[in-house]
Amino acid sequence: MSTPRQEDGRRRRLPPEERRRQLVAIGLQELAARPIHALSIDRVAELAGISRSLLFRYFPTKQDYYVAVVGSAARRLLRAAVPAPGDPDPLRAVLRAFVSFVDRHGDNYQACFHGGYGSDPQIREIHGSMKNTLVDRVIAALGCPDTPLTRIRLRGWWSMVESLAIDRLREPNLSVDDVVDYASTLLPPVLTPADGFTDPESGS
Repeated sequence: MSTPRQEDGRRRRLPPEERRRQLVAIGLQELAARPIHALSIDRVAELAGISRSLLFRYFPTKQDYYVAVVGSAARRLLRAAVPAPGDPDPLRAVLRAFVSFVDRHGDNYQACFHGGYGSDPQIREIHGSMKNTLVDRVIAALGCPDTPLTRIRLRGWWSMVESLAIDRLREPNLSVDDVVDYASTLLPPVLTPADGFTDPESGS
């Protein structure tokens, strides 16, 4: 990614929100090549063509910047985990988008949400909100009522899906589709007819 400088070498001025978006986009690009703990504020500022001190005008602390980057990554995942209109298997579409995202960003996903960074209250909030949105989409895909009990059961099931997706990174014999298939087979025992769920294979 080229640094946004004017041809005469002077710093290019950007509106505050555009500069914030630019800095977060650079952070996401950097995470594609390095772990989050190696994300360098100095390098981000250099790539943006600004000083380190100017970066901290937009993000008061390094942790604030990390939170913004992680939040943007979570939104990117959620944008991908939307079934196409008329998709014959919307549940599988949601599952596959999530497991594929973890496949591409596994180490950083684990570090952000289940490592040291995951203890940050803002990071926990991002993780919880992301899980709730994914559960919303599972409920919509299944067409079952959105009740507190159903949601609790699906949140537990989704935690298992997440664990399977992360553990698969250390097991080369399992594919993304293997995880999606297995997670799908575990759903019927989690939900019952009382949740408004009917197993299409059993008809019950």
